[in-house]
Amino acid sequence: MRYQQALVLPLLLAAILGACKKERGNAKPQVAIISPPENASVSIPDTLLVKIEASDDRGLQQVAVTLVDQDNVPVLAGVSATAHGTSATMTLELPIIDEQLASGAYKLYATASDGELIGKDWRNLHVSAAPLRLRAVFTVTEPAPGNVALYRTDSTGQTTLARTWPIDLAGAGISAAAQRLFIAGGVSGDLQALEPDGLGTVWSRPNLSSTGIPWFTSMDVCADGRVYVGQADGTIQGFLAGNGTGGAGGTLPEMFRALQAVTMGDLLLATERHFVTGEHRLGIYYPQSGTMASTQVLDVDPVALFPRDAGHALIFGNRSGQGRVLDRTLSGGGTWEAYSWPSPITAVVRLSELTWLVALANGDLERFTYNTIGSIHIGNSPVLGTMALDPVNGRVYGGTDGQVLLIDPMNGTTAPGWPVDGQVRKVLPLTNR
Repeated sequence: MRYQQALVLPLLLAAILGACKKERGNAKPQVAIISPPENASVSIPDTLLVKIEASDDRGLQQVAVTLVDQDNVPVLAGVSATAHGTSATMTLELPIIDEQLASGAYKLYATASDGELIGKDWRNLHVSAAPLRLRAVFTVTEPAPGNVALYRTDSTGQTTLARTWPIDLAGAGISAAAQRLFIAGGVSGDLQALEPDGLGTVWSRPNLSSTGIPWFTSMDVCADGRVYVGQADGTIQGFLAGNGTGGAGGTLPEMFRALQAVTMGDLLLATERHFVTGEHRLGIYYPQSGTMASTQVLDVDPVALFPRDAGHALIFGNRSGQGRVLDRTLSGGGTWEAYSWPSPITAVVRLSELTWLVALANGDLERFTYNTIGSIHIGNSPVLGTMALDPVNGRVYGGTDGQVLLIDPMNGTTAPGWPVDGQVRKVLPLTNR
């Protein structure tokens, strides 16, 4: 009996160990992308047919495919299909229609699952972005004190009154990358991020004014993808354009309020005004922490602020009845006056890296080029309070009282655009990306 017990025990242990070895030996499913071929190209919009072969000794449950960037981060929603048996050949339809995707190198990422383990395969793919197109142009006006109107001009040129608000206006902006329209009140009216088609509110921040003093003092959509908003508590708050998360931006010197903000690399620049003395400054901040790097006194009433290069900014402003361009060095605060005009500046728009269109209070239109430090008179127009560049066709929209003008920035010719009610405060072209 003892001999039989001794014989059974090793057999039992062998059976248990054998079962364990089989469980540990479960292999990942095998998956391979058969088509499209390596380094294939696709142009947005398109639906890519992805042929996949997969197998697994235990049985497949699902195959899936998506598109990822060079950091292996998914850039669009993937597609999947249920699989059966130990092998399968399947073709999945992957829509690549997101007009926000930029041209460049991406990777197809295919997976196969047996319910526990996942097999993976990759294939390089080149994506050509959708052609840049104009979706709509939004015009923001003030038809009466304490009222704001929003007009929408569609791609066919039809203009309709889209919405009105019983508020005063602190700022308005648009983000093609996030496909968001922004409106902020001053004394009244929240900061709202709107969906541009139905104009539904996607996210908002409350207006905290309680004393008749504007709470929001500025609003700018900046190059880093954030909306920077000047507030009456002496801060600039930065929010991601798409979802409104964030907060840090800059803490201004005491009693200063932001007028305009731009980002340059890891810096936030802002023109600021002391709300008692009227003194103007240029503030430079680290937006991730909100701390100030430096502050510089300005001897002009600033109209527009632009980055020039990594170490310099141009400030278009007015002094003693003349329009002037200041070239500011960010480190050390050095400045020189790059150009002046005999009439005050009313609006400025950037045409290219070193060229700007400048509108003056006497109706002159001037094209200023930095690398030649020269200005060319190209035409005349009614006094413009705002201008915006249409990046699709290169024309400029000029806003005046009761209308938007179409301006050719090369020869200065103007043509009627569309009539609106009230003074035009902002013209906001929306492109598809």
